[in-house]
This record gives sequence, C-alpha cells and structure tokens, in this order.
Amino acid sequence: MTAADQRLVEQVLGALRHIRPGTAPGPDTDFRDLGLDSLDRLTLAVTVERATGLAVPGPTLSDAATPADLASRLPATDRSAPVHQDHRSDPPELGWFDAEASVGEGTRLWHQSQVADGAVVGADCTLGKGSFIGAGSTIGDRVKIGNYSNVFGADVGDEAMICPGALVLEDPAPRATTPDGRRKGPEDWTRHPVTIGTGATIGAAAVIAPGVTVGPHALVALGAVVMRDVPAHGLVIGNPARQVGWVCRCGHSLDAALRCTDCPRTYRRDGDELAAEHQPGPLE
Repeated sequence: MTAADQRLVEQVLGALRHIRPGTAPGPDTDFRDLGLDSLDRLTLAVTVERATGLAVPGPTLSDAATPADLASRLPATDRSAPVHQDHRSDPPELGWFDAEASVGEGTRLWHQSQVADGAVVGADCTLGKGSFIGAGSTIGDRVKIGNYSNVFGADVGDEAMICPGALVLEDPAPRATTPDGRRKGPEDWTRHPVTIGTGATIGAAAVIAPGVTVGPHALVALGAVVMRDVPAHGLVIGNPARQVGWVCRCGHSLDAALRCTDCPRTYRRDGDELAAEHQPGPLE
C-alpha cells in the first residue's frame, strides 16, 4: 500500500470515527459490525468527501464493506480541483471547479457541485449539491443554483434562481456521434445558449430548450417545458409551457389590474411587456 493509499484509509477511518464516536474501527472492520444503516453510509460519504475532496459515487457507497475497501474504490486522481472555501463561508463548503473555470468571491459550492472549464460564476452565488455548470456558461452575481440542476452554456443574469433538478440546455440537435460515426466533441455542435434575465426563476424540474430567452423577473413553473421565449415578468406553466399571467419582482402573482397580491408594487402594460408604475420606498 502506498503512502497516499494509507493516508486515504486513515481519512476514511477518521470520518468513520466522526460518525461513530467512541468506537475504534480498523481498516478491515466490517461496516455491518458497526451497525451502519443507509443513512449512516450517506453521512459517511459526505464526511469522506469533505476530508478527501473525492466524490463517493452511489455504487461505491453501497458496495464497500470495510474502510479499506471504501478507500480502494475511490478514484486515485480527479481532473477537477477541490475548492475549500474556508475564507468565504462558515462552515467551509466543498465543491469543484476545473482548471479553466472562474468562481467569484463569496460563492458557496456544496458537495459534488462542479463548474466546468470555460464557465464563469459570479460573486455571492450558491451552487447546490450535485449541480453542474457547463462550459461556456456565464452566471451573474447572487445567483442560486439548486441541487442537481444542470446549466449548459447559458447566460444567467444577476439574482436569478434555478431550482433543484432544472435543466438548461444548449444543443438543439443532440447526438452521441457525428454522421460518420465519430464520437462527438465540443467542436461538433453549434451552441444555442439559453438567456435567463435578472431576477428570473426557473422552477424545480423545469426544462429550458436551447436558444430560449427567459426575461427578467419571469417565473417558470415547476416541471414546465419551455420551448419559446418568456417575456419579462411572465408566468409560464405546462408542457409545452404557456403564459398564464404575470408576476411581481417579489415573485408573487399580479391580479387583473396588474397589482401585486403580496406587496405594494403595481404595473402597467407596455406592449407585450410590463413596466413598473409604482416602486415602494424602503419604508413602505
């Protein structure tokens, strides 16, 4: 066993002692003898990820029988660099960004989130567990990206929110191979990136088709499949998505008179868009 392998085993043992205080497991202690249930194993995986910077895939987590076995199943290397953000958050978070990616000050990357080469993420963002920001994406400041959402090449404005499980796509003709049978690479398609405006919200499990523009402060309902542009402040639902109303800057619906149902803001129509007629002051 190499020194690196031994260190990895010690890190797994340290994580195990953290979730089973008072025990003294060895490298070959059977997890069943420690009474680890599925929740304990998940806690162990998260603790190991924090300690090592290595992802613990589901099959690895379920198949490993002992600390040494778990350590042996972890990848020896990873092309992404771990981001320990001790200077940015308390407690520190752990995520990943590739060598050519950029992540702004104060941005928090949770477990297994990844920012790919060529992607840019602004300041004070939150990237949830398992989220992925693909090459060519530009994420503004104070954006929230929910757990397990995927953003491929999109331009996302400041203060937008992409809820858990959402898909923001860029390839209008997805194929695994070229017509001559060669595996496709990044150079083999024409990008049609999505644009998401300032303050817009993409609901949980929604799908945004390549090339679509979602206007500022629009709201895409959960599970919607958006195939065409959404105007600023527009509310769309369904598959395919249709506009059913308007929403305020605060996220609540407007009534028939274009008044917010939750705050003092009112709006007026300006063609196919909305224009704010009254903006409440700080004491309103």
